[in-house]
Amino acid sequence: MSRVKLVLKPSDYPGNPDEATKADVKALFDHMFPGVDNPEIPGTAGAFGVVAQEPRLALRLIHVSDYVVRQMEWTAGRRDLQQLMVQTLNYYHKCDFSFLAHIKPASVAGVSVEQQAAIPFWRTANVFNDEQRLIIEFTLAVCACDVPDELFQRVVDRYGERQAIEISVGVGWWSMWAMIIAATRPTHEFEYGGAKS
Repeated sequence: MSRVKLVLKPSDYPGNPDEATKADVKALFDHMFPGVDNPEIPGTAGAFGVVAQEPRLALRLIHVSDYVVRQMEWTAGRRDLQQLMVQTLNYYHKCDFSFLAHIKPASVAGVSVEQQAAIPFWRTANVFNDEQRLIIEFTLAVCACDVPDELFQRVVDRYGERQAIEISVGVGWWSMWAMIIAATRPTHEFEYGGAKS
């Protein structure tokens, strides 16, 4: 069971909100679901349901998320590597909830379930190419806050300095969500054998 009340729809907001808070909640859901009569954050996005308790914070985070996911050149342009990065950091942070939530998006983006399962064995598994191994290695190093000069240079040589920064930002961004999930433990019934995380 979740440690906190999730706000997945406007009526879930706890307590008796004042008018300003109601307006903030409306602004949040209007931004996330423009033109939708009965908006609801999907359970797979439980971390958004957690931060929605503070709707102004949630709206600011969603603006950043919109940029990181849809507009940053590397994370928006390479969905396959983006999802491999996300699943790698979910593995690193032991964030089962987010790992399960990303199985399907990662598969759709081109990261097979076999590859997702092989992330712990990335050095020896024959399911990754050199570029994928570089992303896994870099993601793990950024998560550990221990990025050797040689590794950073390999990323710069492959993608350029700006995109190396963008990859680092992406790792930090999705790691933040894994940390929020670790603290609050939202729950959702995933369709992977009925597992609950």
